Amino acid sequence: MRFRPLLFLAAASVTATACGASINAVYEGDVRFEHCMALDSMPEIKPTLRRACWDEWLQFYTFGQTRDRVEYATLRERQLSRASDFDEGEWSPPSIRAPAVPEPTSALAPPPMLLNADAPATAGEADAGAPDAPLNDVEDATPPGSECSASCQTSWNECRQDCKSAVCEKGCSDKYTRCMRRCF
Repeated sequence: MRFRPLLFLAAASVTATACGASINAVYEGDVRFEHCMALDSMPEIKPTLRRACWDEWLQFYTFGQTRDRVEYATLRERQLSRASDFDEGEWSPPSIRAPAVPEPTSALAPPPMLLNADAPATAGEADAGAPDAPLNDVEDATPPGSECSASCQTSWNECRQDCKSAVCEKGCSDKYTRCMRRCF
């Protein structure tokens, strides 16, 4: 009975030690990254020392770090490898990429339209294999698949006329759904 608390205490200390090492490694990587960033901001530090800092960070401290930090460190190491002790060469801060989508203007506003469906297609956007249809026949045009959907609706109405139960109507609806899938 006396050994159970000791056994529990030993198991708890092993568990706490196992989790602590990974947290400590991530923390150490963060601190070293910030140290290399600080060296980059000081113009009096030689480029060889900055390069050594980034090289060391890439070799030993990338565990648990984000991909953008690793890419930035690789870029800085590459840039500093071309520099001499007296000048930094052609270093310029990495360009800021344009966002893939527009920034939101309000948390309550709907997302912005990225594609204008009402705009006419330009000559460059037109399909090269499509035949030229006159634009004046808008009133006479039918939507694609309208003939097929009309026949599906006709068969659905005929099926429902013969039905007397909910199971039969569900079968008609399922048949209509399969027919409409073939149309589109």
